[in-house]
Amino acid sequence: MTSSEKILAGIAGEAKTEAEKITAEAEKQAAEITAAAKAESETEAEKIKADAEKKAELIISSGKSSAELLKRDTALNCRRELIEKALAAVAYTVNAYGDKDYFDFLLTLIKKESLNGKGEVYLSDKDKNRDIAAFKSELSALNLTLSDTFADINGGFILKYGDIQINGELSALIHEKRDVLTDELNKVLFN
Repeated sequence: MTSSEKILAGIAGEAKTEAEKITAEAEKQAAEITAAAKAESETEAEKIKADAEKKAELIISSGKSSAELLKRDTALNCRRELIEKALAAVAYTVNAYGDKDYFDFLLTLIKKESLNGKGEVYLSDKDKNRDIAAFKSELSALNLTLSDTFADINGGFILKYGDIQINGELSALIHEKRDVLTDELNKVLFN
């Protein structure tokens, strides 16, 4: 081998060694980049998974809250409906009283509403067929007379003192005392 061949062979050997070093370094860097990318992607995947789990928990929590709210609303609506039915039953029940109990009830209310002076009591059309004799005498003791005209009301009475008119219709009384009656019904029905 000639000296130029030896030089060329030495250069080729050095080039080969250098190429192997560069290749090894490139492979090492590629492995490091791949490992870093893999670690970064795993970290990102964990973040995405954690975010997804948080969102799922929020959705579940929101669903539970919505269900609880719907449950409370339904219960409240049911309570309101029961109270409305109970209040409607009050007028029906009073109208169904026997004559003595019915007129005793009306007299209690009339005594609370009566004013000084002569007054006139109008009963409901439905009261035409009741025995009103004892009621008339009780009214006389209160300086009140029973009108021969009947009012178009659903039970109860209208009390007139000249231009002053007191509405003792059962539904008006129930409406007036609605809050108190509702509180009492809540206690009885739901406590």
